[in-house]
Amino acid sequence: MWDREVDVLCAGSGAGGLAAAIAAAEFGGTVLVAEKDELLGGVQALSSGQIWFGGNRYAKEAGVEDSLEETNEYMEALSQGLAIPELRDVYVQRGNEVLDFFEDRIGIRLQVIRDLPDYYYPKLPGSKPEGRYLEVEPFDATQLGEWAARCRTSPYGHGYSYVTSNEFNAMQTGKGPFVGDLLAEHIGKDERCAGAGLAAWMLKAALDRGVEILAESPVTRIISEEGRVVGAEVTTPEGVIRVRTRRGVVLATSGYDWNADLVRSHETMPGAGSMCPPSVEGDHFALASDAGAIPVAVRAPAQTPIFVGYKVPSEEIYGKMSQRMLVPGQPHSIIVNKTGKRFANDAFYPDVATKAWRFDGQGEALVNWPAWLVFDENFREKYSLLPSYPGMPLPEGVAEQADTLEELAAKTGIDAEGLKAQVDRFNGFCETGEDPDFGRHETPWGTLMTGDGRMPVHPNFGPLERGPFYAVPLVRVVMGVPSAGLRVDENARVVNARGDGVPGLFAAGNAAAWLDIGGGYNSGIANMRGLLQGYLSAQTMMQSNAG
Repeated sequence: MWDREVDVLCAGSGAGGLAAAIAAAEFGGTVLVAEKDELLGGVQALSSGQIWFGGNRYAKEAGVEDSLEETNEYMEALSQGLAIPELRDVYVQRGNEVLDFFEDRIGIRLQVIRDLPDYYYPKLPGSKPEGRYLEVEPFDATQLGEWAARCRTSPYGHGYSYVTSNEFNAMQTGKGPFVGDLLAEHIGKDERCAGAGLAAWMLKAALDRGVEILAESPVTRIISEEGRVVGAEVTTPEGVIRVRTRRGVVLATSGYDWNADLVRSHETMPGAGSMCPPSVEGDHFALASDAGAIPVAVRAPAQTPIFVGYKVPSEEIYGKMSQRMLVPGQPHSIIVNKTGKRFANDAFYPDVATKAWRFDGQGEALVNWPAWLVFDENFREKYSLLPSYPGMPLPEGVAEQADTLEELAAKTGIDAEGLKAQVDRFNGFCETGEDPDFGRHETPWGTLMTGDGRMPVHPNFGPLERGPFYAVPLVRVVMGVPSAGLRVDENARVVNARGDGVPGLFAAGNAAAWLDIGGGYNSGIANMRGLLQGYLSAQTMMQSNAG
């Protein structure tokens, strides 16, 4: 009946799946990781690699004052009342245990990211100007041998995989060199950073502990006996194998970005693009349904960490026209709707993404969508719009171009009078460095990430005054962090539709509903949840009686 027998089977090789695999193996279990994609590392490998947790020892060592009480206060405010307090308590109270485990026992080297504030510092209670973000030290991928080529790096450019957040922040604050030189050095040595570095560290830890890893081998069916999950079917390139699990199965297959029906149902955003690999299709929902579990929506789609971005018709990634995320806020640029008006703090992407999806019930329309990034020649010469770098021609088809704002409005359908008036108003703000309309000057996170310290008044302010002018139509871009997921309990065990825990079935990372976090988001939380829930599931399974 069974082709294989292990203690733990992990579906997915992202943060949640590898964390569960590493911990289960460290606790003495035999572990199999079944990854649907040909490459390993999951969505974490495409991320910034940030791990967000307050009151951590790394911040304390760096002289940053913080506490778990303040962390909880910030997370409670961030939740918008949509988190389950008991699950948030697990995140807050056990986070340091998880970080200590992966550093001290597993050997994954972490460091605090300096100068990076919480998203909502200083506005939300409990927020901090720095100390809560962690990242891995650069990883020498030659240690992986032949596995290095199978561990995912970003297809969107080396800058996503070979520069640390600390190096970028040092450049932005004037404390360090231009990252281009560091980038070349890391690439030359194959020293992986950010999410690619986190994935590489974790893959090495799993392999060192004897974890078996199968690529191009999705888990396709959960097998239960008498109400307990006892195994699964895995479809490998050689055929279907039935794997018996003595301790449990962990679903860590990320979100559902490439499943159009699920995106339409749970995100209400038909046509949204994704920067995730095509293997992110919501497999966990179908698998868990075999055990009586259903998707649980935690928040409104506009509250989910969704980016605005742009299409690059001349670039193909994952077999489709690429859609790249935009982190706006550079000088000489604004974001406007079809009336030509700004509608958000366009130096803070969560504000743009939320307000872009604002629906007018009286007019039955999205009042701020479509939207455009509008900028001048100074922007093009000084800043990147990837895959183009400063001073390079923009990729074909990315933007409309015109010598005057009036001509640009005619090409795009933006109201000409509204656009001209808005640019004049914004240019006036550039003289004072203050934005009384949307507070572009009041977001330290946005200032660090997108500001230019060379600007004379404020890093995020520079006038639009030099033609030609450009308008980039924006699109919705998602990154594997969904509105819906599988409900789990305090031990990351999947809970079925009746509210009962499913013996032998767990979920970690973005496959698990964000009931511990609620309505808001802060970068680094997704990776931390993966580590936490993977660890908790492994600990619970290995302490249970083998089935």
